[in-house]
Amino acid sequence: MALTPFLLAILFSILGEIVDKTQLVILGFALKYKSPYKVFLGGLAGHAIMDGFAILIGTFAGFTLQTFWLKYAIGALFIALGLWGFYKLYRKNKKKKHKKAEIHPSPFLTTFLVVLGTEIGDRTQIASGLLAAEYQVPITIFIGVTIGLALTIGLNVFIGTKLAEKLPKKTIKITSNIIFILFGLATILF
Repeated sequence: MALTPFLLAILFSILGEIVDKTQLVILGFALKYKSPYKVFLGGLAGHAIMDGFAILIGTFAGFTLQTFWLKYAIGALFIALGLWGFYKLYRKNKKKKHKKAEIHPSPFLTTFLVVLGTEIGDRTQIASGLLAAEYQVPITIFIGVTIGLALTIGLNVFIGTKLAEKLPKKTIKITSNIIFILFGLATILF
């Protein structure tokens, strides 16, 4: 198993998801249903499917694109993800509409379906695909991403409120964005 992509997959999945909107939804379901294991498994399964698709697409793109240009494309996308994170962090939200949706009574199924919907084009999903394109070890990256997601969702579901009190969300978001930008620059330069 290639250690660098494995560790990067774990790192980026944790940093990308620790204060993500999906994690807030998962925490809400854990609090609502009082069924942490079902919520945990539903969230992990939804994430695994969406990131698995991204890894497959990234692996295919990595095999079919010329390596010379792929390096620059991957680096630029990581930088763009970091910059987008800063933009989202500091933009002013004028209006937020909250719609009430009917929630399925099954904690596993509800969490699974919501995660499938909210993870389309999410930062972690894109990062998983980019790592697969860069390193061409999809199984290793999938295992790393899944472990990182299991840790993040586990912390969220089982220790969520205590963790939220001790770690400022803004600091985590800023650190995550800086790491994405630095990884993008390192990919382009080295």
